[in-house]
Amino acid sequence: QTFENNRTGSSNKQLVRNHAYKSMMPPVENLKYTLWPTGDIGAGTSRLECSQSNQNSRECHAMGDFRKFLLSNIMRHYPSVKDDFVSHRRQVLLDKGFVDEAYRGDTKEWKIIGLTQRTYRRTWLNLPEVIDVCDELHKVSKHNVACVEVNVEKTKSPMEQLLLHGKLDGLIGVHGAQLTQAILLPRNAHVLELLPWIPNYISGNWVQRRSSPTPLGVIFHNTDLNHLGYSLGRDSVPLCEGEEGENLKKCFLRKGKKGNFKKFLWPRRDFNVNPEPVVKYIEKVVIPSEESRNMTSCDEMRGRLDKRFVWYNIWCDDGIGSTGYEINTVAFAKHFYDSDMDATK
Repeated sequence: QTFENNRTGSSNKQLVRNHAYKSMMPPVENLKYTLWPTGDIGAGTSRLECSQSNQNSRECHAMGDFRKFLLSNIMRHYPSVKDDFVSHRRQVLLDKGFVDEAYRGDTKEWKIIGLTQRTYRRTWLNLPEVIDVCDELHKVSKHNVACVEVNVEKTKSPMEQLLLHGKLDGLIGVHGAQLTQAILLPRNAHVLELLPWIPNYISGNWVQRRSSPTPLGVIFHNTDLNHLGYSLGRDSVPLCEGEEGENLKKCFLRKGKKGNFKKFLWPRRDFNVNPEPVVKYIEKVVIPSEESRNMTSCDEMRGRLDKRFVWYNIWCDDGIGSTGYEINTVAFAKHFYDSDMDATK
């Protein structure tokens, strides 16, 4: 809720003053904090001020400031957290059989990708299949990649959520609150927001927005995170299969106990995702090293993926060096929006 307040325009002063969130993990002597009200980071910029017309403004970087503040604050109060992240990453690799007990590396050569799951609604139905295909990148292509399920509904404390996300190099999930915890990802990590398929006869087209960040995606704007979107299609909706045209519309909108209307509305809708674009995103965007990313031109990077992807906030070299929100002397956070797709096709 704290993160949600910030992205909808509440001031950062309120954010850092509200509460100190304590872990509920026993024993008592091992309790850790995940957020501390230790200072101010400025009033920030509201979402209205950060409109489409000035998305590239240097003043529009409240969430970038918040990310720096949050991560440095965590390190200051929890200096051993990096060792805990490595321990959790190593356990992922052990569980998958990708390394053995003799492995004592720091896991930096691995990319661990979290795929978000929800238990009660907006369930990713074919998630086990996508994870299996992703893991084949290591088994077949020899890429050092491991994919894991991330379900915040199964966590019991803020500390557990911190460790769950802090061990990841990237997070992939459908538009929704479960992606809010991406604010806890390590520096320069990756976020792929899956944009629901919303035909023009139901409300909610803002969740598939490509001409500017979605209401969720604005929290990644002008941060160190690489944030992309991917527009899901009709095949992501496991309802009314075999129907077309007006019959399809009627099938989706049919109400009653045997109808699909409630299950079709995007806030409740379960979904499938073709593994191919997920794997392509990991191969073309996440796997490349930080060094090559910092020297990669924006045009070259954008050419790696097809038009269903939108590049909301990426680090790349635009060859100019004078625009964008500067991250370092080479790479900039750039925003390449697109026209909103016609979801009736």
